[in-house]
Amino acid sequence: MAITEKQRLMDILNGRAVDRPAVICPGGMMSAATTEILQHYSKGFHTDSAVMADTAVAIRKATGFENFGVPFCMTVEAETLGSIVDLGDSAVEPRVVAYAGNTLSELTFASAPDPASDGRLPTVLEAISILARLAAPTAVIGNLTGPVSLATSILDPMQFFRLLHRDPTRVHDLLDFLTGYLVSFARAQIRAGADVVCIADPTASGEILGQRYFREFAAPYLTRIIDEVSGNGAGAILHICGDTSILVDELSEIRGAALSFDSVVNMKKTGERITASPLMGNISTQLLDQGSSERVRKATIRALEHGVDIVAPACGLSLATPGENLRALTDTVKNGGRNLS
Repeated sequence: MAITEKQRLMDILNGRAVDRPAVICPGGMMSAATTEILQHYSKGFHTDSAVMADTAVAIRKATGFENFGVPFCMTVEAETLGSIVDLGDSAVEPRVVAYAGNTLSELTFASAPDPASDGRLPTVLEAISILARLAAPTAVIGNLTGPVSLATSILDPMQFFRLLHRDPTRVHDLLDFLTGYLVSFARAQIRAGADVVCIADPTASGEILGQRYFREFAAPYLTRIIDEVSGNGAGAILHICGDTSILVDELSEIRGAALSFDSVVNMKKTGERITASPLMGNISTQLLDQGSSERVRKATIRALEHGVDIVAPACGLSLATPGENLRALTDTVKNGGRNLS
């Protein structure tokens, strides 16, 4: 009996041997909901659970990625905390247009948002539930915005970064609160049927935080979320943007998650230093957007040769990314790098 897409991915996440790497695009920040796909929907792919689930199925069919993933943005959590969000359209992705507070003192929350009732959280949960009920041999991936990125989505990033040095205690208090909220949302996603939860924390990059601040302000909270996800029976993926070469030692200590890397990272060298976690990535999203399908195929072959366990886009995809390039990526992985044209 042939291994299913879901079983392959879960085996990789659990450190078991498989026939070949998986190839996914998890959703959230790293979504394959391109204009080519979204243009077929007049509205609702960010706000209607049935449309969101239907779009996730359409993405899987159009691209060949071996998962369903929702939502298609990383504004869901910030919106429930008071940030103003423009949901965009099929050509413009959702974005925060006004922060919840201009200063840390303005960020006063009586309690964390309730995944069952607040904002678009129930929409995401119901979409996950719909996808899980399909009983497809394909993993359902839920998504979270990481704590540092969420903090800089409700407070001006420059304000936040200055506080790392000036008022670290209050920053820890904020990150502790946000992590508790994210844990509750992760648990709700798993209860709804998510097989995997992907945590994307692009602002926690080595280029922005550096080793010291990553170790103090990012690693403990990311570890807490990953431990909760694993403890509740789901697989975990952690994505950090940019050049994380200086964070390899810190990342190697975060166990229980596949580690997803940006295109600037040398995966062969990283794999020599990180041996306890599956590695994911790292096909350039600029190449996927602007390159030829043949160049995409060659880049994917390099990823396979470098021992990547889960082949995926390296970061957030441009909405203009052509479907033929995404197909070149997925077909190359499934065909073991052979050119069947």
